[in-house]
Amino acid sequence: MKRIYFLVAVAVLQIIAGSLLLVGAAQPVRISPNVVVLSGEYYHVEFAILGTGQMSGNLSELQSRSFDVFVFDDPGYASFRDGSNSLPPLFEKSGTNIAFDLGLAGSGNYHVVIVGSPTRQQLQVHVDLTVVGLKTGDALLALVVLVGGLALMAASLMLSVWAWRRALSAPGPTSEPAPDPASDPTSIAAGRPASFPDAPCPREPAGGASKTQEGGRRAAAPVL
Repeated sequence: MKRIYFLVAVAVLQIIAGSLLLVGAAQPVRISPNVVVLSGEYYHVEFAILGTGQMSGNLSELQSRSFDVFVFDDPGYASFRDGSNSLPPLFEKSGTNIAFDLGLAGSGNYHVVIVGSPTRQQLQVHVDLTVVGLKTGDALLALVVLVGGLALMAASLMLSVWAWRRALSAPGPTSEPAPDPASDPTSIAAGRPASFPDAPCPREPAGGASKTQEGGRRAAAPVL
């Protein structure tokens, strides 16, 4: 039973840890840096979520210079990098102060890109981004720990049921009386003496003592 109790304790700890990790994975992610984008280059930040989510942002150029912002999924970002631009972005806007609120349709990686124009000076952009959704890495780790704890709890329950059935099928103690050593032939064979009734002592016949005394006196008489 101690082994079963130990397994149950480990399973409970795993379930608690997995639940805490899952709660942490669901917390919103927010970044708020000041970034410098050189002329003709771009700034890129990536988020990975599991399931649907929401992305909101507020970006402002500190010197009131215009810039471009794009939000891509993985295929769109790949087309942006290779220069083909064959896939449209999820969001696109130009300006000196840009705010947006975008729903994320499903699991995957999402990319925010700030582009500086080759004909303009470098940009100094304050970026404030918030993403709501399950973080992929943390969510997968939480699910692994949680499922492991539930499986261990199920195994502990099966072991406890098996031990309970085994205890029920075990024979109980007998209540037969102890054998009598006097009537048990094995006690004699084992060297334990058995009790027997005392034999009667022999008795002398009446007058026997007087005859013996008379014979003795005759033998002691002198011969004339």
